[in-house]
Amino acid sequence: MAFAASSLPSRQIGDNIARLRRRRGLTLDGLAEISLVSRAAISTLEQGGGNPRLQTIWNLADALNVQFSQLLGDNGREPVTDENGISVRLLERQSVPQMVEAFLLELPPQASRHAKPHVSGVREHVVVLAGELKVGPEAAPSLLRCGQASHFAADVPHLYATGNEPCRAMVTVIYPEFGSAASAPDHDLPWPRSHAEWQAAEGILTRAAIDVQNGLDACRTTFRAARRESSNARVVLMERVAKLPVSPAIRRYVCVRTSPTVVTLYRTLPLGSLGKQTKTTGTDLVKRCWVLAERAQQQCTDREIVSLAARAAGPGAIIEAALAAEVLTCNGRPTVPFGVGSPQVSGSVGHGNEAGRRFEERIDVDAYGAFELVHPAYARQTLAVAAALPHLPETPAFNILDVGTGPGLPLLMLKELRPDIRAVAVDSSPAAVSHLRERFKGDPAITIRLSSITDLDPPAEPFPCTVSIGASHHLDTAAFLSAIRRQMTQGGYLIVADEMIAPFASRDERQCRLIRHHLWYIMDTLVTLPLQKADTAEIKLAAILKEVLPLASAFAHGGDATMASRMVREVFEEVNELPLPREISHPLAAFSRFHLLELQALVAGLDYEVEQKTTPSRFIALAASCGFVLQRHQRIYATDGDCPYDAGTHLFVMEAV
Repeated sequence: MAFAASSLPSRQIGDNIARLRRRRGLTLDGLAEISLVSRAAISTLEQGGGNPRLQTIWNLADALNVQFSQLLGDNGREPVTDENGISVRLLERQSVPQMVEAFLLELPPQASRHAKPHVSGVREHVVVLAGELKVGPEAAPSLLRCGQASHFAADVPHLYATGNEPCRAMVTVIYPEFGSAASAPDHDLPWPRSHAEWQAAEGILTRAAIDVQNGLDACRTTFRAARRESSNARVVLMERVAKLPVSPAIRRYVCVRTSPTVVTLYRTLPLGSLGKQTKTTGTDLVKRCWVLAERAQQQCTDREIVSLAARAAGPGAIIEAALAAEVLTCNGRPTVPFGVGSPQVSGSVGHGNEAGRRFEERIDVDAYGAFELVHPAYARQTLAVAAALPHLPETPAFNILDVGTGPGLPLLMLKELRPDIRAVAVDSSPAAVSHLRERFKGDPAITIRLSSITDLDPPAEPFPCTVSIGASHHLDTAAFLSAIRRQMTQGGYLIVADEMIAPFASRDERQCRLIRHHLWYIMDTLVTLPLQKADTAEIKLAAILKEVLPLASAFAHGGDATMASRMVREVFEEVNELPLPREISHPLAAFSRFHLLELQALVAGLDYEVEQKTTPSRFIALAASCGFVLQRHQRIYATDGDCPYDAGTHLFVMEAV
């Protein structure tokens, strides 16, 4: 249906659009791209102006993945009449078990509307109550008389047209149920009631683990439990799962939010070797850090755990504390290192009505600066970058360009390892630059530029080395690499550490790969907060993530991009409604705050806003087209896939040619 909504209260519609857009996490530009409604039109609507057409509202509702009536708000049941005399009135709407809306449509004689496609899977059921109506897909509409009905797919262009008489019809819009045959569990079992039935169920779970470690990516086993059983299902299943044979290649999760479920996932070995330490990087700090990096792959004794805890607590070099905490976390003792603290307000935030897109419109830069240090391999990648930096003994200071510096923690750790470097730090985020200026206040070795690398003029003296840690995926990759090449001298080195996803061949496959990648960073560091020592909202946050994300990962591993994306978006919206305290109530809550950041990045990546991850192979190919030759590549931390060029945190060392 595509009609002008002249009688609708624009202020209420605009408020609803703005609220739902922000809840979804989209910028104005992002919503404009996926809705095909201009940025200016959306901005005008959100400010209470304009006279929106119903097709515009349909497009925005589809893009925001909400029912059409949700944008109309409380006045949705009032008749809406356009300038051509066509009117529509909401009769009924429901969201359970699936989204359905019923409208009364009235058209004058000789009226016609060509409606754009709805989102994939939407169907319409039209019953003519009076007159005649030509309705259905534009390629093959049907002529309906009074009392006749038509049911058709509405995810294609479709038509409503009258003849010489007015027409009244009831139009029911039926939104698709999420999920598919691929969403069905691998095993759906009745709740065991005897020892023999539990043995059979445990045998199925054991077999699921073998299937997964031998080639499947995931397996879901659900249990049909009665209410009295469901109330204690988590405790019972956790006890049963704890007794199953253990495999280093699989992870099991118990989720009971919808129905009691055991999720079995394949987990490749996360940590790989950083290679050999060069002889010239021999300061005591560097040597200690390399020992810690290798130690993270091994089991620790109780005495070592005590020593590592003391080093993680600092104060000292932040990178050493972070690596010590990583060893403990990898050994099943989640530890927050010295250097993780409360968010410091940057005083610079993005505003939705400004031209262009800012990083801080999708990512909380203040929280990023406070909690990103608990990200798996965060310090590890900086250690690898430091080892790859050239050493020039005859030069007292070594000049580098640092692209996408962010709040500056990686650069600070890099300076701890290589105090001889002088850096020009470039970042386009005003919020990030505010943190940078505070962090490096009074340090003459750090020059800060508020600019995108693509807007930076070529320097009078080209840089012999450029580093970029965790930033390349925030820009068009080719533009990022080309801009860096213009800043560098012939034969100079580009060292990039960043996250990449596994190869994909379709949009759905990309979404699944993206979800699998991000969720492993979260699931590798899931924590349970002590009930008596942490804030209620923070406890709930950690519990929700443990309940939902393993299931979302299982759907992504099964190739169900629709269900996986829906679960991620819904949990993102849910946890963002929690009244979290500004100061974390317990040290381990830092992990959950990092998980929120990772969800922000994942949802932004699903929307292709400020998150544009590519694959390692494609990154190398794009670099070659921009004037760089690969010298060395390593996967520092593995997320999705077994191969060196699958997903994870990667290091690239390239020469400018």
